Amino acid sequence: MKNIFITGASRGIGLELSKQYLELGYFVTATCRNPSDAISLRKIKDEYPLELEILSMDVESEDSIKSCLSSLNSKNKIIDLLYNNAGVIDWRDINDVEADSIEKIYQVNLTGALLVTRHAIQCLKRAQDPLIINLSSRLGSIELRGETQLGGAIAYQCSKAALNMLTKQSAIDLASQRIRVISQSPGWVKTDMGGEEAKYETSESVSKMINSLNKLENHKSGIFIGEDGKTIPW
Repeated sequence: MKNIFITGASRGIGLELSKQYLELGYFVTATCRNPSDAISLRKIKDEYPLELEILSMDVESEDSIKSCLSSLNSKNKIIDLLYNNAGVIDWRDINDVEADSIEKIYQVNLTGALLVTRHAIQCLKRAQDPLIINLSSRLGSIELRGETQLGGAIAYQCSKAALNMLTKQSAIDLASQRIRVISQSPGWVKTDMGGEEAKYETSESVSKMINSLNKLENHKSGIFIGEDGKTIPW
């Protein structure tokens, strides 16, 4: 049985990832800042009491990240798939976004992913074919931004471009430890972040993501793909 580790699992894509992997028979470790407030996640726990573990982890705090993953490592836990899913957005453009919002977005979307990756390495190394999935976005593609007039969300877009560089570089840095790293965009999804006009229901996006990962060749690393498995330009 593969072991899935998911950040930001209390709602949206993280919650749906937890649900669908459990339905597929995997063991899921779902993390969020406040498990006591994660009502939807706790309801899933009632259905899968042995297969779902809910842990407290705040990706804005290295102490919290270290405590969570050190505890798993001390128990010799294995992480086969790590989803750096936790993310935040600010839709404001260059004229209106505030510096403290930019800092928070980078702390969650980039620094948090880096620190989770770093502290998860020992658990990942125990897996046969460990894979890290950084949840990115087409809004982080520099090339695609040159083909659209879509503005706004400048801090978010920059953070996802930076996350893609983290994917590329960590794939190089971790190759000697057999750990692969990819960026994957879930598409435009009807979540609190994506809004009601989005293309996909959360369940459809996550199903597509999982299916495309199941078809991913086991030597692929340092790439950027969509929910459909197709390459997205950096």
